[in-house]
Amino acid sequence: MSEEKRVEIISLSYRLVHAHNLHLWSFLAVSGAVMLAIQYFSWLAYAVGYPAAVLLRLDPAVDAVTLGVQILRILHRILGVLWGIMIIVYGIYLVGFRKLEVLRPLRKPLKEQVAEVKALAGRYILGKPLPKEVEEKLDRHNVFVAYLALLLAVAFALLAFSGASMVFLPLTIEQYRLMLLLHDIGFYLSLLFVYLHLFASLHPANAPILRAMFRDGTVTLEEAKQHMPQWLKRKIK
Repeated sequence: MSEEKRVEIISLSYRLVHAHNLHLWSFLAVSGAVMLAIQYFSWLAYAVGYPAAVLLRLDPAVDAVTLGVQILRILHRILGVLWGIMIIVYGIYLVGFRKLEVLRPLRKPLKEQVAEVKALAGRYILGKPLPKEVEEKLDRHNVFVAYLALLLAVAFALLAFSGASMVFLPLTIEQYRLMLLLHDIGFYLSLLFVYLHLFASLHPANAPILRAMFRDGTVTLEEAKQHMPQWLKRKIK
């Protein structure tokens, strides 16, 4: 029996950036949550600060939480800068080499976008099959993914601008509070993105794409025909 033909839909660079994005965002979310709501996460700050308190011969019961917050704050700033650099550099690469496929669905007429969103909502929420006229026009990314990409872009812009301002600019108290508010809004938007992204990614209909992301980046030719026929047509021209 001959091996089923496979096509690459996710490049190695994309998978690497996705993995590091997941790692960095997760740490930034956790460390940010500690500073945002210390009343709920003091136990985590204590766990982080306890070894430092012992090493510095301080009283862990008094100083561990404060040390933990400061350690997380420093790491949050360092890794936040690294995350920002990674996203910006990779974004420039995608645009410069014309590999930004995620926004291509936005080129569709608005009527088609609305129809696709309705069909996808029916599939994800109610388990309905996609109408043939919608399925035939699916690209590498669907409209739902394109909208999520815009949401992530807004969240990243708010986080990057406000975070860099708080770290590098001599702000007044009022300006700092405004930047902190923008940072919180960006964080909540990124949380919304992650929730919706996970909701769609873990849906059984997207199992082939999920496997591709965490394996070798490929799907079978038949899976590509089903999930992204328009992209496949461009690829095999």
